[in-house]
Amino acid sequence: MEHLASNQIAVGLEERRLERRILLKRYFLVALLLSTWLPIAFFILLVPSGGENSGLSGIKTVFLFLGTAHVPATLFFYTDKEFSAIIKNHRLRYVYVPILLTLVTGLLFAFLSATAQAFCLLIFWSWQAFHYGRQNIGIYAFASIAETGRPPRRAEKLAIEFGTILGILGTFKILGMAVAPIYLHNTFNYFYQFGSVTFAAVFVFSVAVYVRFIKNTTFFKTSFFFSAVFFFLPVFISTNLNIAFLSYAMAHGMQYIIFMTVISATAPEEQKRSLPYKSLARLLVLLLIAGFAFWRVGDLKQMEFVKGSWIYLRFADFLFGAVLGATMSHFVVDAGAWRLRMERQRAYMTKRFHFVFD
Repeated sequence: MEHLASNQIAVGLEERRLERRILLKRYFLVALLLSTWLPIAFFILLVPSGGENSGLSGIKTVFLFLGTAHVPATLFFYTDKEFSAIIKNHRLRYVYVPILLTLVTGLLFAFLSATAQAFCLLIFWSWQAFHYGRQNIGIYAFASIAETGRPPRRAEKLAIEFGTILGILGTFKILGMAVAPIYLHNTFNYFYQFGSVTFAAVFVFSVAVYVRFIKNTTFFKTSFFFSAVFFFLPVFISTNLNIAFLSYAMAHGMQYIIFMTVISATAPEEQKRSLPYKSLARLLVLLLIAGFAFWRVGDLKQMEFVKGSWIYLRFADFLFGAVLGATMSHFVVDAGAWRLRMERQRAYMTKRFHFVFD
């Protein structure tokens, strides 16, 4: 009898753990979908029609801050003892390249001409859009594993990559026209027209891929797939910056904050508590303090005491360039940290997202 009772208790505990994992998985997927759809809907549907002087301006400010603050959230990896082993084994990616990118880009913006700075920005914006696309593939991989227990198929990833390529082409016109030399404007217009027309082909291809594997899909997997494929569609809906860039850029930032919140909330610290408060507090400090610095660095050149000094202007340019370099470092670090093909990274992420991979 005692043996039977202990077995029943064990079964009951396992059932509760399974229910908890399923619940956490659903919360995670819903949070990711909302972090994608809400910013896009806000900047496409409400901001252009509501105007900058309405009550929407406060909400927009919050989105802009969080969209920028997600970059220094990457620093959380450097405060995590468990991730330190990965950093020690790949110092080039996680230490030397970020330092070099930050310093070199800062110096370039401090001393290069406006034309040279423009080309630096064009490289940055194209890399940024590529980074957005890679995150979309990663998010879809998490959703696919969570829902079906298997990673995305090559054709599914290819559909997302096609959408990303067109997004990069369209970004040159949306962001690049304001800084690029005039002789590039026609080229950017051709890129934009090509992307606008070709997106129809991406739609057809993505639907064909979806239909091919429709037996192995779910509501969440379907939602994430088409959200990723059409992530850059706002680029071709309008040339209004709110619609054509901020919509999906803020969605990208919000997605990343969801991921980093999970990582900090599942840190193996303070095991006696339901949540590792110290770990969450570190992430919050990085978001608020470093995030504010990243968000407002561009305002330095507008200050009167900076305008009147050549040295201060160069220093302000250096800081602006350094932030761009740090953002590119975020691209480099993330490309390694989330690479599940690597044994250490896979072990780390599997532990933190146990409710997805179990």
